[in-house]
Formats: sequence, C-alpha cells, structure tokens
Amino acid sequence: MQTVRTIREQLAPQDGIAFANYVIRHHAKSASYCGKPLLDADGKAPATVGDAIDLAVRRDAMEQAALLASQAPKHPLQLAREEWDMLQRDRDIVIDTQTRLRSEFGDGASRRPEWASLVTRSAEIDRKLVAMKPTVFGAER
Repeated sequence: MQTVRTIREQLAPQDGIAFANYVIRHHAKSASYCGKPLLDADGKAPATVGDAIDLAVRRDAMEQAALLASQAPKHPLQLAREEWDMLQRDRDIVIDTQTRLRSEFGDGASRRPEWASLVTRSAEIDRKLVAMKPTVFGAER
C-alpha cells in the first residue's frame, strides 16, 4: 500500500484518485476487487499507471452513466411491459407448482389444500394480463 501511496502522491489530484480507485476496486489482488478486470480494447491489462488511470476513469464514467440511466424515470409503456413480464413469471411459477403437484399426487393434486389458492392466483394473474394486453401490445400495431 505504501507503493500505491507514493505513486498517488506523484500524480495530479484527479489522477491520484483514479489510480487509487484502480488499485482498490479493479486490481484482481485487491480485497475490494469488483470482479470485473479492467482491460483495454485488445483485452490486455493496463501496462502503465497512465493506462490504469485511463481505464479506471472510463469504467467509472460508464458505471455512473448506467446508474443514472437506471434511476431515470421510465416511460409508462416500459413500466407496463416490466409489469407484464413480472406477471408472466408469476404465472410460470404457478404452472410449475401445479405441474409438480400433479406429478407428485396425480389426479389427487386438485384435492390438495394448496391447489385452490394456485387456481385463484392463476385466474387473478390471467385477469391482469388480459386487462394489460391492449396497453402493452396495442402501441406496437
């Protein structure tokens, strides 16, 4: 860490911060390694301190842009599509659970206590999907 501190002190303030960030977050041997190695366009690790700084600054800018984009307000149609996808996943889970019960209990699955709640949940999801369909798919026609 003393070596990093020595190098950082020789750099301009912004470059020193970027270099320390590279060592702390992006160097594979760091305890705080982010899990994504910084590589140049050729897929090589930075060869110099300057390369490390440039790559760290670019990565941090990309991460900041992605964070801002994820926090930006979403268009109502995008929100509706995300809700649609979530309902589809929920319906798939219900169907998988019913299939598991059928494979385990055969024709007796429909007499299991949990079966009625699955049927109710499935009908509820289907009603929501039917109501949402014009909103989600109507704008694409």
